[in-house]
Amino acid sequence: MVCIAAPLITIGITCHNAADTIERAVKSALAQDWPNVEVVVVDDCSNDGSWSALAEMARTEPRLKVLRHSTNRGYPGALNTIIEAARGEFVAIFDDDDDNVCDRLKAQYERLTGYERDTGAKLVFCYSNRNVVKSGQAEPDHIALAIGRCSPEPYGAAVADYLFSISAEPGFVWGMFGSCTLMARRESFLTVGPFDEAFRRCAEWDMAVRAAFMGGHFIAVDRPLITQYKTKSADKSGSVPLKYSLLLREKHREYLNERGLYFASRALACSNFHGNKKRMLKSRAYRLLAFLVGPSLLAARLMGR
Repeated sequence: MVCIAAPLITIGITCHNAADTIERAVKSALAQDWPNVEVVVVDDCSNDGSWSALAEMARTEPRLKVLRHSTNRGYPGALNTIIEAARGEFVAIFDDDDDNVCDRLKAQYERLTGYERDTGAKLVFCYSNRNVVKSGQAEPDHIALAIGRCSPEPYGAAVADYLFSISAEPGFVWGMFGSCTLMARRESFLTVGPFDEAFRRCAEWDMAVRAAFMGGHFIAVDRPLITQYKTKSADKSGSVPLKYSLLLREKHREYLNERGLYFASRALACSNFHGNKKRMLKSRAYRLLAFLVGPSLLAARLMGR
């Protein structure tokens, strides 16, 4: 009987001013039951003691590699450093304030490689459901259900349309993305190209859009593998999420213009933003505007797409 060694999986953790939680995140990574793991943590120019904590942990843990940016490059910049430094065949992204079940890597590896084997797909990104704990709470508020958690899993340009809010093909299982749950082959990240460092938010959506245009497949493990702790930061407050949602559409304006839906997609981004803020009148007004400037969008909605 031939024994096949488990491939090396790199766990990547981005860290910025996470002194209160980074030890929990690193321990969650090192506690994975996958037998062949390296953990790469990139400290993005923290000023709160995070780097000292990381350096101390790395001193006694050979599986842990810590790197530090001399200037703050933001989340996508830290992810790019992780991909560059990774030696693993696969890369799994963990957040600096989350907790992960000990079999997360095993579950995602089996889901991803099984899907590749069954479908022949070459560009596959695997997520998972996650427990969400809101700021100030101790217990999960809800479970965020992931995209492609069961068949039929979305792939191709339909995924870009979903992220632009212009269509949700009824033949696919839609749901949440979430870089804190993402695992893929390192080669897949390299094929799509680096995370765009212009995006302090939505960098993962931009990566997914580009992957979708390449025919990428988006799947997930249909159980919560991560407990996500929602924390407040400057990159998440005020109108920042809307700013980058609109920037995403501007970057891919040519594609949206070809569909005649650039301005409709922008209006939907505003509608979604205000809806999340519970400003329902503004949300409905922007949604109406989207249908007025994009009549094909209204027709698609009436058809259930």
